[in-house]
Amino acid sequence: MEDSHKRRTFLKGVGTAGTIVAAGLAGCSGDSDSTPTDGEQSSDGGSGSTVGSTDSGGDGDYTIGFQIGGLQNSWFTALARASEWYADEIGVELNIGDGELDPTRQVTVARNLINSDIDALVVNPFDSEAMAGPVEDAAEQGIPTFSVDSVAASSDLNLYTAFGNYEAGQRAAENAVAQLEEQNGAPEGRLVEVMIQQSAKLGVARHEGTVAGLEQYDDVEIAGEIITNNTRQDTTTKVTNFLQSDSDIDGFVCHAITTGNGTLNALDRQDMKAPKGQDGHKIISQIDAGSTTLTAIDDGFVDVAIDQPVHFYGPITLHYIKEYLDAGKDDSVLPSPGDTVESDAMSFESSAAQEATGKNIWAENAWAPGEVQETEDVDDVPWFRTNSIRVTEDNYDADYLWGNWITDVA
Repeated sequence: MEDSHKRRTFLKGVGTAGTIVAAGLAGCSGDSDSTPTDGEQSSDGGSGSTVGSTDSGGDGDYTIGFQIGGLQNSWFTALARASEWYADEIGVELNIGDGELDPTRQVTVARNLINSDIDALVVNPFDSEAMAGPVEDAAEQGIPTFSVDSVAASSDLNLYTAFGNYEAGQRAAENAVAQLEEQNGAPEGRLVEVMIQQSAKLGVARHEGTVAGLEQYDDVEIAGEIITNNTRQDTTTKVTNFLQSDSDIDGFVCHAITTGNGTLNALDRQDMKAPKGQDGHKIISQIDAGSTTLTAIDDGFVDVAIDQPVHFYGPITLHYIKEYLDAGKDDSVLPSPGDTVESDAMSFESSAAQEATGKNIWAENAWAPGEVQETEDVDDVPWFRTNSIRVTEDNYDADYLWGNWITDVA
């Protein structure tokens, strides 16, 4: 296959989309708190373009706009790259808009995409309420809109694809308790919950799931609830301050890669970082697993992570968009609440993905099964709820974990 997936132009801005992607990847391997790393968010906006486009190399029957949270972050870069590779395989043109980790910018990007002659729109908002406007604008123009990872608060959405954040919080909590039982001989101890912003629906869901997972154990105490701005630097500062006032804790339930990395930094600063099996080990059970998390699991500093099949989100969504457009925008081809989508319903492959990563990243359908239900807090929007992946020392090196290939993608 020719290298057409690497040819990109911009509708607005400077540079190339390839440059923006590379910048995000460079950031994910850095150690500085001022640089977004490995699935981490920065509170600062980047200087990249508003809208980029990917020439799929296919016949170009459809052009799909995709507003990505921000390519300065390796988690979103994994989402973008996997989407590009699959779009290339199925012969659609994918226009990617870099939201630069800024909710206001993301709304602008979505509106620019709507005005760029697209057949469908995919949004990936940080602010669910703010993205409702562009979704409604798209609907008025007859453009179907799909949401991935986080939902736009509009019933005009055609489909929402993500794992269950509440369930992820609950699983992370229950796994922390299992580690307590292994370490202390009983499900008892003191845990600290390290949260992301509660202004985001997914942040609230992860918190509520964590509380539900812990409250069933009478002898497990939530020793503290720390709310961060979802950066490693802020987490490091706040967890350090907490440990200086209360160091008699057994572990942490961390709600993101940033909070996991920041918690490890704080433990290191307080000379309290010890691997599993050694005296003084502080349990860390977290949500999401990037490359640094996988290394920490291998080294014994992180006990377990509940990861998202992020590199399936885009392909699943693009699969349904193409079916929907091919059927003349017939809603019956989309999954409905109550459906269970098994692993044999969809399979994904891409020679471009194989060439770029050296791995068959979609060989195992880690998303399956997909349980379709009504989207919480948004009426009349089917939610394709993917499975989550439990990552431990037994599978941290698996090819189907995005953290094992994202740093190798140029």
